[in-house]
Amino acid sequence: GIRRRLAPLMENDTERIKLMNGLLLSMPGAPIIYYGDEIGMGDNIFLGDRNGVRTPMQWSPDRNAGFSRADPQQLYLPPIMDPIYGFQAVNVEAQTRDRSSLLNWMKRMLQVRKTSQAFGRGTLRFIRPGNRKVLVYLRQYGADTILCVVNLSRSAQPVEIDLAEHKGAVPIELLGRTPFPPIGELPYLLTLPAYGFYWFLLSREAQAPPWHDERLAPEDLPVLVLIETWDSFFPERVAPWRTGAATRLRAQLENRVVAQFISGQRWFADKGAAVVNAYLSDYIEREGALERWLVGIFSVESSNETRQYFVPLALAFEDAEEPRCKRLQPAAIARVRQRAAVGVLADASADEDFCRSIVEAIGASRELRTRLGHLRFWPTKVYAQLRADPAVELPVSPTPGQGGNTTLRVGEPFFLKIYRTLQPGVNPELEIGRYLTEVAPFPHIAPVAGALEYESQDGTPCTLALLQAYVANQGDAWDYTVAYLARFIEDRRTGGALDVDTHGLYLALVKTLATRTAELHRALASPTSDPAFAPERITANDIAAWRLHVRADAESALELLASRASHLPQSVTTEAQRVLALRERLLGWIESAVTTAPRAIKARRHGNYHLGQVLLQHNDFIIVDFEGEPGRTLAERRAKHSPLTDVAGMLRSFGYARQAALQQGLLEAAHDGHKLAPLLEQWEQQARQVFLSAYDAVARAGGLYQSLQEMQPLLRLFEVEKALYDVRHELDNRPDWAGMPLRALGAFAG
Repeated sequence: GIRRRLAPLMENDTERIKLMNGLLLSMPGAPIIYYGDEIGMGDNIFLGDRNGVRTPMQWSPDRNAGFSRADPQQLYLPPIMDPIYGFQAVNVEAQTRDRSSLLNWMKRMLQVRKTSQAFGRGTLRFIRPGNRKVLVYLRQYGADTILCVVNLSRSAQPVEIDLAEHKGAVPIELLGRTPFPPIGELPYLLTLPAYGFYWFLLSREAQAPPWHDERLAPEDLPVLVLIETWDSFFPERVAPWRTGAATRLRAQLENRVVAQFISGQRWFADKGAAVVNAYLSDYIEREGALERWLVGIFSVESSNETRQYFVPLALAFEDAEEPRCKRLQPAAIARVRQRAAVGVLADASADEDFCRSIVEAIGASRELRTRLGHLRFWPTKVYAQLRADPAVELPVSPTPGQGGNTTLRVGEPFFLKIYRTLQPGVNPELEIGRYLTEVAPFPHIAPVAGALEYESQDGTPCTLALLQAYVANQGDAWDYTVAYLARFIEDRRTGGALDVDTHGLYLALVKTLATRTAELHRALASPTSDPAFAPERITANDIAAWRLHVRADAESALELLASRASHLPQSVTTEAQRVLALRERLLGWIESAVTTAPRAIKARRHGNYHLGQVLLQHNDFIIVDFEGEPGRTLAERRAKHSPLTDVAGMLRSFGYARQAALQQGLLEAAHDGHKLAPLLEQWEQQARQVFLSAYDAVARAGGLYQSLQEMQPLLRLFEVEKALYDVRHELDNRPDWAGMPLRALGAFAG
């Protein structure tokens, strides 16, 4: 029988105790945990036979360990009273209050185990890595595959695991729901601390971490046989007898190489559509600072639309520039051969020399001719302050989480954003950033240091790159908020007391965020002779136009919802049907939401304001990314509007954070939903109230409006507008998330 408890057998080493429990809980069948082992109770071997592990359960530090109110002499066996395992040191009451205790860890592990039947019912298959100190096995049941990796050693260990059969799957660490980089063809490398272990769910649906950057060279790249480096693509630059070959190379570059490259990028605007045709519409003449690269603008025709993309290209040959050629391999879009020399054609944004050349050209205010226009590089007054010593070479590194643009850090001082999808006209991010840097200085943004603009023959500008000051930060407010709510949920699960001021520290940050938001709006509404920024009074015509715009958005969103309703996940279908049934009431509400123009101003604004657009920095915030909503035209993004559109966006973002935290919590313990939802709802309401109160104090003092109460109908209208935008976005990208904006619309209509 059982004569010893787990904790003494493991010499009271918490990591070894957790390791043994992790092994037990990941094995087939129903795990049996002997009472007291969940808190690390000891035993009394001097009681003889098996009585040493039959001592009273240690519930509290009170009399008889809280097991009984009887006289201690009347107990069948005495409680353990030694200084290490005694009930004064080890008991349920103390560990319940300690979030990091063994008891609370065991509760979390049991909740994780309940999320998949693979643990109890699945098959067990061992994988034998080269490092024999690491135990690796797979648990599989139905669609679930769980990878368990256990370090049996007392020191940290690396391990390479052959998971080629699961290539493309994303391992999700189950205790924290953290996605790891996807599995490739090479052995999967992990490092584990002493007595550490991981449980991974191998998911085919989950996205790789946003910071993950695939560094392997693409496979099966097309091969281009060049005549004379860049001249090979221009028939007019080669000998007459080679014009045919150059023409074919140009067509191959445009319609095969570049078209294939653009269609596979995150910044390709028409995702899912086939590229019909691509051609080099303009390019820099071979002169000046960028002559080593093909700085080109490509027009791409897809099955739905035609757009222009900025795709600079770099050439590197192995013999002449082997280190540079190796660095460009991950960004290669074709392999090239010119006589005996071989190399790569790559995206120039991965070329450090190209990025440095852009920065230096901005500092030098260069201007370069293109075939149909010219490129203009220009700095602001901030550039010289940031580029203190021009002789120092700036290292270049891509930032994690590349998205609709290509972003890079250039040395310590600079942040370079290369725009890929081009829109003719004044870029609002550049325009507002420059205004807040040089005209109405606002300290809580990333100052603009310069830009690269393309001007066509008719003088229409188009921003190709934006250079800003790099701002050190602790991440964006979205990640911080979701992580905060995850900790809050964990505290509630482990039985922590709910203080009156539970969210006090977070709400203090919300107050600061609201203050900075109002200060931004006040700076954008400051008096100026610039007609693009001069504030104006809101008129009845503005109200009518905004109502009409929201109604058009509603009709568009409801039409899209009706067309997708039959294909939505079951969890969203009910909300979708309810909103569709309330169509007329919603449209009627929009028509009557705002009847008179409030005493307020309209001015420039952020345009796409949410928690992901503010960076946390030393308990304060930096506001970034003034591009506006990507689905709007440049004219719409540059139009003056009520600053409350930004407020509505932030309020909606609090709701999204609540939903994200709740979904993560339900993944770990689905049965807790009825407990967690009201607590998170209360948090959202507190965050909204604090944000609006702090914003109102600064906004009224700055003359943005006369009364928040008078602005409430307009604010609700803008919240509906944001919810409609979110419905369209989620239906196109994340149908599982469409339920949240649909619930908001149902609440307004109902």
